[in-house]
Amino acid sequence: MKLTDKRFWNRLGNTVNELFFWLFIVFAVLLTIDLWCLLATVIVCLFGAMDKSLTLLKIFGAFGIILMLFSNFTLWLTMYSPKIYKWLVSVVRSKRLRLLYFLTLGYVNVYLLNLYYIRFRYNQYELTQYRVNVLYSVLVMFPIINIPVYVAAIRRSGRQVPLGYAAKLYMQGRLATYLIQKDYSSLIKDGNEQ
Repeated sequence: MKLTDKRFWNRLGNTVNELFFWLFIVFAVLLTIDLWCLLATVIVCLFGAMDKSLTLLKIFGAFGIILMLFSNFTLWLTMYSPKIYKWLVSVVRSKRLRLLYFLTLGYVNVYLLNLYYIRFRYNQYELTQYRVNVLYSVLVMFPIINIPVYVAAIRRSGRQVPLGYAAKLYMQGRLATYLIQKDYSSLIKDGNEQ
């Protein structure tokens, strides 16, 4: 009877993780659409109708911030599942993500940095309950502001990355991918231990 209960709870946990993973996908897609709408609105605002465009700009901006919070929160919940984490990290290692960078206007780097650094910085309970100082998990959500998280991630990797090369990778939107690919075996090993 106890074994059956354990299997039931394991299956339930896996189902909940998959549900949050699909919610992450939905929020990330909505955020991508919002970012493109925001970009189009900025272009329209620069070349014409200011009054209506400014209202749209505020709406898309507020909606984008809400989607950033929800997409990162659902990623935090799913990335602690060993199965989902291992799959995500292996996809990053084995495939080129240029189309994804373009479609998300580079925001996919935030998710990759979450997978690389935040997962090992905090355990799931600390991160989702904000029981400790989770400054990096807040900073990581916002591009450019998240540069200190990149610096901490480079230090975590234990590999010496020259400043010029790191800056070049960051400007190309490839720094988080580079860190995951270089540290892949360690990430998979650490992922199996948790």
